[in-house]
Amino acid sequence: MSRHALVLALLVAGCGGAPTPPPAGPPARVVSLAPSATEIVYALGAGARLVGVCGQCDRPAEVAQVPRVGGYLAPSVEATLAVRPDLVIAVPSPGNREAVRAIERAGVRVLVVRDRTLGDLWDSIPALAGALGIPEAGDGLVTDLRQRLDGVRARLAGVTPRRVLVVVDHNPLVVVGGGTLQDELITIAGGTNVVRDVGSAWPTITLELVVARAPEVIVDAGMGDEGSARGLFAGLTTVPAVRDGRIVRLRDDAFFRAGPRVADAAVALADAIHPGVLAPEGASREAPPG
Repeated sequence: MSRHALVLALLVAGCGGAPTPPPAGPPARVVSLAPSATEIVYALGAGARLVGVCGQCDRPAEVAQVPRVGGYLAPSVEATLAVRPDLVIAVPSPGNREAVRAIERAGVRVLVVRDRTLGDLWDSIPALAGALGIPEAGDGLVTDLRQRLDGVRARLAGVTPRRVLVVVDHNPLVVVGGGTLQDELITIAGGTNVVRDVGSAWPTITLELVVARAPEVIVDAGMGDEGSARGLFAGLTTVPAVRDGRIVRLRDDAFFRAGPRVADAAVALADAIHPGVLAPEGASREAPPG
């Protein structure tokens, strides 16, 4: 047996061979394997219970003091079990499936929540709050976020929606498709996603399709320098967003997380699509010159 396998076997088996039964009552030692779940735990007021998080968990600032137990796509079973959690929170991913199953086989309670859509968020907050023994906090957080999103919709009620393309990567050109939280945020923020019907959550598209769909606003939410999208689309002079100088850089990671900052993401996106209609609330964007 390799050293790696031996360590895993010892962690799973424990000293007596049988998994230790979970403690009665709400979990006191929690591991979160997803950034969105980590933010929800803190928003519920239970951040002090976290004894391990994934490497991509970077919000709020105090999470920097919590031990890392591997990456979001590849959590470490050994590191997770070593912090002796009562509860492990995970989001479904092909990369973490086997690790999560191994943690369950070790006798640790695992709660799996989804984070693809707003509906997932409305389900995951009560599920997490219930698992933590604080259901009232979950009800309060859901109510607050729904009211804030309704407030964004209300303030944009008289605005004509603009045709929007949101870029998440430049080479290849990957954009926000339908059936996603991000697509829902585009609608809330006063936009119409021009590639909602392309057929996948994160479709790879051609410049020819950009010309054909003629977005009025291109929101660059991808990695890389601020000139990436402008350079990529510079020659598409028939596209209204290019012609009118409406290629806008969005720097707000809340846009990609089904968590407690979702209303902030809606405000930042609305400011990108309809500048000046909503005052930015702590989120930053870079508007084109002029």
